[in-house]
Amino acid sequence: MITVAVLALPHCHATGIHGVMDFFTTATYCSCKSGGNPATRFDCQIVTLDDQPVQAYSGATVVPTARRMELTPDLVVVGSGIEAVSAPAQLEQYLVATEPALAWLQDCHRRGALIASVCTGSFVLAEAGLLEGQVTTTHWRAAAQFRQRYPTLRLEEDHLLVDNGQVVCAGGASAYVDLCLYLVERLVSPAIALACSKLLVLDGRRREQTPYMGFFGQQSHQDEAVRKAQVWMDQHYAETIVIDEVAAQAGLGPRTFKRRFKDATGDTPLAYLQQLRVEAAKHLLESTRTQTAQIIWQVGYEDTSSFRRLFKRTVGCTMEQYRRRFSYLTPEPVSQRAAAADEIG
Repeated sequence: MITVAVLALPHCHATGIHGVMDFFTTATYCSCKSGGNPATRFDCQIVTLDDQPVQAYSGATVVPTARRMELTPDLVVVGSGIEAVSAPAQLEQYLVATEPALAWLQDCHRRGALIASVCTGSFVLAEAGLLEGQVTTTHWRAAAQFRQRYPTLRLEEDHLLVDNGQVVCAGGASAYVDLCLYLVERLVSPAIALACSKLLVLDGRRREQTPYMGFFGQQSHQDEAVRKAQVWMDQHYAETIVIDEVAAQAGLGPRTFKRRFKDATGDTPLAYLQQLRVEAAKHLLESTRTQTAQIIWQVGYEDTSSFRRLFKRTVGCTMEQYRRRFSYLTPEPVSQRAAAADEIG
């Protein structure tokens, strides 16, 4: 059997831990039903740092099913930790607390085990030195924290899954589903992965986090002039804006303003403005039935083709696709749609 150790850390995402267990149990069931041999089945166990239960960030208790040092896993899945998207001080405390697992992860890696992370579990893999020379991903909200702490590592936060061979990373808390589907396909067969997808009613075709990303603006810096400009842009993004005028709002010359803005936020003023407009358009697509051309004008663009290209490049899908996926308006009643179809017919 394929032995799987799911590492549950303090303040983990409990659904992700138990979801991995449930998924590999389902994979074993599907393999048995198809007549697969024992080598295509999974023995999945939850382990913790000290073999004691941990409290998830929801308050639920996650209980280990095996002693960590007694397992010789073929696959290790490191769960997420909520501190990785919070304040730097909390992240530091969290990573210090996970130190007992680092040598164990390194040993598993040396023995040839496949190592995987879900969401912000990638921070733990980075601490263990398992991401050197690799490509990784993490939850999009934690990307800035990750880059700040590990500036030499290559992070691709728009990717939902990254496979380096012996190390696989998944971004986003619910990406454990995508990770498990992928691992079953890789370790067993595409047919068993498809059977799991059908039995659990899952879509295994997600590849990017981009449509789920939100833009919050980087204002946790110490440059008050730049922050003043950001606040002004947040309030006036729908107007015709000349960057030199924004510099004047900050009380800086254009060249100094552009340099300091980039240093403080990581974006140029123009890129920041574009992000504000795209985020505003996303909100209108989610919450209104306003025509897309009208939305483009409302967020400050006159060239609809240009904005559509910007939107797709930034979000990873068209405006219409985004609306179909994320609109939270009540769908039009079926009877009304049928009546409209009859009128057209």
